[in-house]
Amino acid sequence: MTMAVKGMLGMVLRFILGVKARLPLLSAAEQTKLSWARAIRSYNEIPELYRSSFEALVGDTGKFPYAVLTPSYAGFIERAKEKLVCYLDAKVYVLEEVGGMLSSTCYPVEDISYIETGKALLQSWVKIRGTAGSGRLTTSEFKFNTVTEQLFTPMLERIRPAANRSREIDPWLERAKFDYLSSLNLKLMNYARRSVMSDEEVVYLILQPEIRAEVVRLFGHSFFRTRCSPHLSILTDRELILIQDGTGKPWGGDLKYGGVWNYIPLNKITSISLTGRQDDLLTLSIHLPGDDGLDCLFSVSNRPEIDRLLSRFEAISKERFV
Repeated sequence: MTMAVKGMLGMVLRFILGVKARLPLLSAAEQTKLSWARAIRSYNEIPELYRSSFEALVGDTGKFPYAVLTPSYAGFIERAKEKLVCYLDAKVYVLEEVGGMLSSTCYPVEDISYIETGKALLQSWVKIRGTAGSGRLTTSEFKFNTVTEQLFTPMLERIRPAANRSREIDPWLERAKFDYLSSLNLKLMNYARRSVMSDEEVVYLILQPEIRAEVVRLFGHSFFRTRCSPHLSILTDRELILIQDGTGKPWGGDLKYGGVWNYIPLNKITSISLTGRQDDLLTLSIHLPGDDGLDCLFSVSNRPEIDRLLSRFEAISKERFV
């Protein structure tokens, strides 16, 4: 070993030892808790950075918002920024430090185009997409450990559209509409059942199995790649719910152990279009305010099912304007 190589190895060793010396000595449990979101239930629990903005938010109302503090740490695949997320009077407020200053973004619930939630093992996220108070299209995303995902449930239930009907809905009968999926995709069936709210009516649903394409054929064997993971489209009386089996996220871990949910209020959908592709696939495009939108890939064999879903969507849309 040459002197130059020895010198380089010595520098690397000193660097590693120096980094270790500066790292806090945390147990495995303490390191895990750094990834947890936590509920804020009193003024004493609010970090100093957010207190003045939080007090201004509350003002003279005397109401304490539903608030969740999301984590900030370097071990979450990519660094997560801490955010204070609050719900008050049909508005979602996101407070975070940007460029050394505190930034506040306000989303009136009626201006939220859709909510995305996702998880893969212990890594979860929530994304809000819509028109912020300034009138421009804005996205806010929060990442946290899956063990604390229930903290966002009350907030998400208040953001999703409420029922507007005179008759009662039997939640057991609505969930039974997913039973046939048990032999086709049990995982998506369970995802679907937990996605529909207790007073929501399931109007139509489409299951798209995994779409694969042959990449190469060697020695009589075909090798494939996934073009589209299995997904489920659920049309209810007030939402279009898109569920994907797999995350597709850079921090999502193993795609097989994850899922992504998109909740789109029907009154935010400006139109839905279906276009064919040269590879014998179909793209279903959901158009949203601000030239925004979401796309779903389908096989041509699912064309009749898609046409039925579009027909049901048009019928519901007409009812809303009658």
